[in-house]
Amino acid sequence: MAVTIDNIELDETNVEFNYASDFVRHTDRLVYLTGKAGTGKTTFLKYLKETSTKNVVILAPTGVAAINAGGQTIHSFFQLPFGPFVINDKRLRTSKDINETDETTIYNTFQYRDDKRAILEELELLIIDEISMVRCDTLDVIDRILRVFRKTPYLPFGGVQVILIGDTFQLPPIADLEQWEILKDLYDSPFFFSSKVLKDNKPIYIELKKIYRQKEHEFIDLLNKIRVNQITDIELNKLNQKYNPAFSDNGSDNHIILSTTNAQVNQTNTTKLGDLKSELKIFEGEITGTFQKDIRGNYVLPTELNLHLKVGAQVMILKNDTGEFKRYFNGKIGKVSSLDKDKIIVEFYNQQKVQIEKVSWNNVQYTWNQEKRKVEEKIIGTFTQYPLRLAWAITVHKSQGLTFENVYADLGSAFEDGQVYVALSRCTSYNGLILKSQIHRSKIKTNPKVIEFAKTETPSTLIVQELNSGRADFYYKKVREEIKALNFANAYDNFVKAVKFRNDIETDLFKTYFTISAERLSSHINKYKSEKRQNQLIKATQTYLQSRISELEHINQKLTEKSHQQNNAVKTLLDQISNLEKYVSELQKEKNILILKNNGLNTEISEVKSNHFESGAKIKELEDKSIAEKNLTRKLMTRIQELENRKWYEVLLSRKK
Repeated sequence: MAVTIDNIELDETNVEFNYASDFVRHTDRLVYLTGKAGTGKTTFLKYLKETSTKNVVILAPTGVAAINAGGQTIHSFFQLPFGPFVINDKRLRTSKDINETDETTIYNTFQYRDDKRAILEELELLIIDEISMVRCDTLDVIDRILRVFRKTPYLPFGGVQVILIGDTFQLPPIADLEQWEILKDLYDSPFFFSSKVLKDNKPIYIELKKIYRQKEHEFIDLLNKIRVNQITDIELNKLNQKYNPAFSDNGSDNHIILSTTNAQVNQTNTTKLGDLKSELKIFEGEITGTFQKDIRGNYVLPTELNLHLKVGAQVMILKNDTGEFKRYFNGKIGKVSSLDKDKIIVEFYNQQKVQIEKVSWNNVQYTWNQEKRKVEEKIIGTFTQYPLRLAWAITVHKSQGLTFENVYADLGSAFEDGQVYVALSRCTSYNGLILKSQIHRSKIKTNPKVIEFAKTETPSTLIVQELNSGRADFYYKKVREEIKALNFANAYDNFVKAVKFRNDIETDLFKTYFTISAERLSSHINKYKSEKRQNQLIKATQTYLQSRISELEHINQKLTEKSHQQNNAVKTLLDQISNLEKYVSELQKEKNILILKNNGLNTEISEVKSNHFESGAKIKELEDKSIAEKNLTRKLMTRIQELENRKWYEVLLSRKK
């Protein structure tokens, strides 16, 4: 069944693509995937991103390449300082010497947070795009970091599967004279394939053969010979027939000028824009969150933050059309036909006019989802702008990975290895190519180290053998992982798959592994039984403790209630004591008053006693008189009683008599 990725249909006839895909899905092998211009290397990367079930991280050496690949830069992900690393670099050691005062180690050089450590530990697939631009020591540092922080020092890249994508025949890594002066005694070349990790661990070298960009076989053959610097004089003369000194790039052919320096490109674009008589309009882009900056503090963006355009300006589309009709693609050239405040119309060479919509580029950061145990992409910044760039001219360096229908190549100042090949291979057809100056043979440069490395391409017969061996290793590894996790059914299924590719049952290695695994299993069983007994004891203890806790909680509740009662009683008693204290105080006051009164009475008594003898007779007289009065009173009372006892009629009768 055909698979369509990035507007390219990939079917079963693309043998190398399918081999590479199988290596990623069914093995853990280190793979270098290359291919001539237009063979779908970027498409393969997107295919892996969409289909891989592994924990994957995608990296690239530059900011724009990282954005286009949908990943991070190598330096930002690994937090690498700029500058070269040497093999015995103290920044890469795990510990310092005993008597040394320098505390530098890999752990304080790369102070990763817990989430970054988790990503490194659980990483399964690392894809590095544009690997041709990665310097050798950088790849060795990546290898060292993964070995140390994954605690797997005996496996390349710490056991992570690494896929390297790029074309060494294109632009080389950046290594200035000072950096190379430090590294030249340690490495054969600045290229990634000179790294120690690849010297010790040869990658599966797969070259994509099916070309999607160019359809003219003669032109393809010509490009291939330029690629490996095997072009004949006859072929070079034919190429130079594309030299046209009378060509005017002011026409309507939508040719893009490919130059070797930024200065040439900037001058061309600025001059061309200034020559237009139409009104200049500025379209402001928007950045939210975080975006990478260069050493000068400028944002690293796929186009200008503030886009200066005029009607008639030649522009390049920077994104594929995701709509149904696929009206344009990344690298397509057109001219601005109209500009409004929020509307840009671009006309292509076939007179098709298309309204260009704003798009967003994301700056991603990889995070670790502990719950899902999966590496996930987190968008930390977004750049929104019209996917356009002034495109009368562009550098050969920035054109890498793009496709143009009409190219005006200014290669008279070509100075880098692969520069001529990159420029010419951007054009989709021989007819669409025009040379501003003739190409001298000296300008066609291919590094001998690159040619030597290309000879290590893995033969197709060996690819099948390595793929089967890799599949066997992959499934045997799955067996070990499932046994370790005690998932024996899954372990058995993977064992059956592994045996289909390689039967290791009768080997000494398998016998050793089986013995060790059986011993470990026995140990696990004994440990399980011991833990089960301990768990039962713990459970019984927990039940007893829970019962005691319930009892104590009940007692505590009773004590709490009693405490409340006692507190209330104490409060009442304190209130009574307070009242008594008030009463005692009042009694004390009354006592003092009584004492004063008593003192007065004592004085009176003393006076009375002094007059006692004088009043005695008088008292006697009064007493006698009192007795007489009492007797008289008694008589009166008796008489009154008698009267009260008489009836009313007796009184009347008495009066009549």
